[in-house]
Amino acid sequence: TGGTLGFYGRLSVMCVSLSAATIYAIGQVNLDIGADTKLGPNLRMKFGFGAQIVIGLPVAGNVSVLFVVGVEIFAATGIVEVTAFMLFEGHAEILAGLVSITIRIEAKGTVSKKAIGGDSRTDLVCQVTFGLDISIFLVINISFETSWSEQRQIA
Repeated sequence: TGGTLGFYGRLSVMCVSLSAATIYAIGQVNLDIGADTKLGPNLRMKFGFGAQIVIGLPVAGNVSVLFVVGVEIFAATGIVEVTAFMLFEGHAEILAGLVSITIRIEAKGTVSKKAIGGDSRTDLVCQVTFGLDISIFLVINISFETSWSEQRQIA
């Protein structure tokens, strides 16, 4: 049993707007404070910063590219995890949204230090995720996602 209280914030600021393209600076923050009977009190902070470029083509549609880097920190009794991540996402809408394609690649690495009881260990986890979503006017929806990860104990 337990409970969690979460806060979320996102900011998108238009930096430059040319005739067909607009560049946005993006920031996002997640903060979760919780307590439960298994982990005790815990805190999770995740924040990322990046840029997005959106190009509007009059006949074809809209194309956007998003690039974000960030850090996630989790702390509980006897556990500290620090994660760095990088996200790349490309999205295209063709024919006024009749055809939509999204490609997403996320890479992250986590260092986890656990000291429970008398045992202490440090683990390193790396993960890469690739996703593809294709939608054709409510008729065809194709979603594909695959991940690769590697885990090692480093101490």
